Amino acid sequence: SVFVVSVSKSGFGGSLGGLGVPIMLFILPAKFVLAVFLPLIVLTDIWVIYVWRKYPVYKLVIIMCAGGTMGQLIGWLIFDFFSETAIVIIIAALAIITSARYFKNLFLKKNNKNKLVKPKINLVKGIGWCSLSGFSSFIALTGGIPAQLFLLPLKLVREKFVATMSFYFCFINIMKIPFFFNLNIMSFKTIAFSILMLPIIPLGIFFGKWLNKKLTDKLFYDFTHAALFVCGINLILKEFL
Repeated sequence: SVFVVSVSKSGFGGSLGGLGVPIMLFILPAKFVLAVFLPLIVLTDIWVIYVWRKYPVYKLVIIMCAGGTMGQLIGWLIFDFFSETAIVIIIAALAIITSARYFKNLFLKKNNKNKLVKPKINLVKGIGWCSLSGFSSFIALTGGIPAQLFLLPLKLVREKFVATMSFYFCFINIMKIPFFFNLNIMSFKTIAFSILMLPIIPLGIFFGKWLNKKLTDKLFYDFTHAALFVCGINLILKEFL
């Protein structure tokens, strides 16, 4: 589970990260999993932003962090009163629809041969999607999908995509730590369990970066959208099975 998340964050901007928590849920309670994953994710994020430090689009990072901060605060305020089921289903449905539309356009040859274009940044969409990202990340660790729904249409080159996502998630994941302690989600027991998982992180990070360098831009976006579809299906299955 930790290896999948490390590979995802380092190589694919978190596209596969949504698979990590459900894997661990097979053997551990949900709140314990959230608490165990947070410090591991933060350490992974710090390492990943060092690896990709030359590539982030800072204008996008600022927009995404502003939206993510609002979402995190809302998540903290209503954590004890909100059922995560509805938001997870909505996010899963959006992920499936987005990836399905991408592949439909690909097969119908309506995506201009998947050429990269100069990003057209929409401030309102950025704040909106990343507010949902911060909120869903706080209550269910599924913030990657809404952030991708904002960032993927911009068609950044893969290094900039991964770096921008990494800087954004490093910020909002560090922001979670005091809130998780405040809500009694994290404890010394969960931190001790996290420490046992530490040796896995560098293996996943370097393997993820190696995979990223081996992929073309087209294959990267095909694979990322496929992973987005898998994450959406996975979230729905997790809710009903």
